[in-house]
Amino acid sequence: MCYVEWRRLEENLRDNTTINFLLNDNIKTEVERWRQILRRVLDFILFLGERGLAFRGDSHLTGDPKNRNFLGIMELIGHYDSILHDHLEKVKASQQSHKRMQAHYLSNDIQNEFIQCCADKVTDVILDEREKCKYFSMIVDATPDTAHTEQNVFILRYVLQDKLTGKYEVKERFLEFVDCNKKTSEDIANIITSTLQKHKIPLMCCRGQGYDNGSNMKGSVKGAQARILQHYSLATYSPCACHSLNLCGAQAAECCPQVITFFGIMQKLYNIFSSSPQRWEI
Repeated sequence: MCYVEWRRLEENLRDNTTINFLLNDNIKTEVERWRQILRRVLDFILFLGERGLAFRGDSHLTGDPKNRNFLGIMELIGHYDSILHDHLEKVKASQQSHKRMQAHYLSNDIQNEFIQCCADKVTDVILDEREKCKYFSMIVDATPDTAHTEQNVFILRYVLQDKLTGKYEVKERFLEFVDCNKKTSEDIANIITSTLQKHKIPLMCCRGQGYDNGSNMKGSVKGAQARILQHYSLATYSPCACHSLNLCGAQAAECCPQVITFFGIMQKLYNIFSSSPQRWEI
C-alpha cells in the first residue's frame, strides 16, 4: 500500500498535478487576472483625467445609466473585453444581492486613490526636472473656487535642456493648489515658504517671484515679495504684466467721461438683448 502511494506521488510530482502545484497555479492565474483588471482601471482613470471629464454621477451601481463616465466607459469596453465583462458581471451580481465583494477596485475611494497616485507621480517628475535645473522662478496667484474657498495656484518656471536636441526650453509647471483664507502678506509669505519646504525645494535657488499687483503681494516694505527678498535677495519680483495692463486701462478709461458713457451704454444694450431670446436673434 505504501509503495502504491509512493508511486502515485512520484507520478503526480512528475506530471505537476500535486495539490500544492494546482493551488500555486490558481494563485498565479488569479494574480494575473487582477493585474489585467487594475491596468484597465488605471487606463480609464488616465483617459478621463487627461480630458478633464467627470468620473462619477448620481449612482455608483454597475449597469445604472446615471453612473456617468467611469463606470459607463468600463461597461462599454466590457462588451468587447472578456476579462472586464466577467469582472463587471460579478460586481453587478454582488450589488444586486447586497453582498459585499472582498475587492472590486471600482469604488469612489479607489478612484480617488488612483487619481492621487497619478498626481504624486506627475509631481515627482516636475520636482525631478526642477532639481536638474537647480534654479527656478515661482508664480503664485489666488482665486476663489466654486466652493468659495480661496486657493493659491502655485506654479514653477525653469529652463530645461532637451536630451535629444540639446536645446533649452522654458517649462512652466503647475505644482498644486494651496488653501489660503488669510490675506496678510506675512501669512501668504509663510504659505509660499512652507509649500516649497514641503516639496523640498530650496528657496535659496529661487531667482524670480511673480504675483499680482495687490498691496499685500507687491508692497516694497511689508509685501509678501519683500518678506521673501529679506531672506533671499536674488528672488527678483516681477509684477503680473496682464494685471498691470488691466489696471492701466481701467484708470485711463475712468479719466475720460466720454469713454465711461460709451461703455455704460454698450453694457445696457447688451443687457437688453441678452435677456430675451427674441431680441438676441436681432
